[in-house]
Amino acid sequence: MPRDKNSVQLLIKYSRHDSKATHKDIMKIQLTPIVLAAACTISLSAHARDPQIQARVLNGEDATTLSNSLIAPWQASMLAEADSSDYSAAMSACGAVIISEFWAVTAAHCVVNNDLSPVAFIGNTLIAGTNTIKNTTQNAKNIDPKFKFTIVEKIYHEGYVGKVEPIFKADNDIALLRVNRSFLENGLAKPIKIATPEEQVNINQDFQNTWNTGAYSKANLITSGWGSTEPDYESPNNLRIVKLGGIPITQCNTKYEFDKDESHFICADSNSPDIKKDVCRGDSGGPLVWQNQSYSSDSDLGLRVIGVTSNGPSCEYKQAGHTAAQSNGLYTELSSYYNWIEAKTGLTLSEVKTSTFNVDPFEKVKEDKPDSKGGNGGTNKGGSGGGGSLPISGLFSLAALALLRRKAC
Repeated sequence: MPRDKNSVQLLIKYSRHDSKATHKDIMKIQLTPIVLAAACTISLSAHARDPQIQARVLNGEDATTLSNSLIAPWQASMLAEADSSDYSAAMSACGAVIISEFWAVTAAHCVVNNDLSPVAFIGNTLIAGTNTIKNTTQNAKNIDPKFKFTIVEKIYHEGYVGKVEPIFKADNDIALLRVNRSFLENGLAKPIKIATPEEQVNINQDFQNTWNTGAYSKANLITSGWGSTEPDYESPNNLRIVKLGGIPITQCNTKYEFDKDESHFICADSNSPDIKKDVCRGDSGGPLVWQNQSYSSDSDLGLRVIGVTSNGPSCEYKQAGHTAAQSNGLYTELSSYYNWIEAKTGLTLSEVKTSTFNVDPFEKVKEDKPDSKGGNGGTNKGGSGGGGSLPISGLFSLAALALLRRKAC
């Protein structure tokens, strides 16, 4: 596999920090406000307004109820592991997307912290080929071995900078994972094609033609994961999946500043103003999928992964209707990194064997169209989540938390 001087690689032998906290303790740290000093107060407005490099699915559906077959066989999950060697609890930490027999793609913030040190809390176990992970009992590693893969190489983009102040920046939020054995061995996990730069032109036009700000829009995207769910915002056992609408990047509302000309992001949100749908904490690195209708008769149904979840608003506040949290989600646009992926993996993406998908998720997942009375037909009033990434940078240590305005004074 070719290597160049700019390639950033991380072997999987990460050193663990010395904390004696259990996995449950650390999860509580991640999901609750933290008082860093006696004089420190947390502003609800600031918490909702500031960017959060984290993700989970809001108001999605349980994938196991939609089909007897895997509805998203390209979906994978990186597991978080306890720091102490005698504590075996584990659960979904970040999403990932299978793109070939031995490679998956995820978000860079699932691999490195803001200072580019390894995210030690996320281990080297990748789960693929299943809809169900034992998250509620924090025993995700207790799963049939055919679904478990060992990550032997992690490569994050050399241009990744995960800072949130003074101006939010999370461009190049992409990383690659190589596993120790073929994803195809279990007969269930399957790679999905990455949208080409040429297809991305059509995708952008699709968004331009279908997005209606403040009104119903076509749901032309699907995302999924094991991220936090309503009402308690804890990771579910079953994969969650939801339809969204693609938003032209020039119309993207993030409530914070980022360079829309230079940043390689895809913007998406609920396709219906009557129901809040999004990805949130727990879904980072997971797939954003679009369907190329020109190839819908192919064995892969024309399904393309066009992005991986990067960042978005606080879903607790978004679901609660807090004004400052009503912003859109951002996903790393994979077509922008097509050549980079080929260079780092040695793959020729156009030659990766086309998968056969048994289920068309766009036919199974609800559209949330307006009903005849002007309301929203078939809405999920109860929130739900999906995905696979704990709050990124810095949520694995209190020191790093101090860097995030949304969590500190």
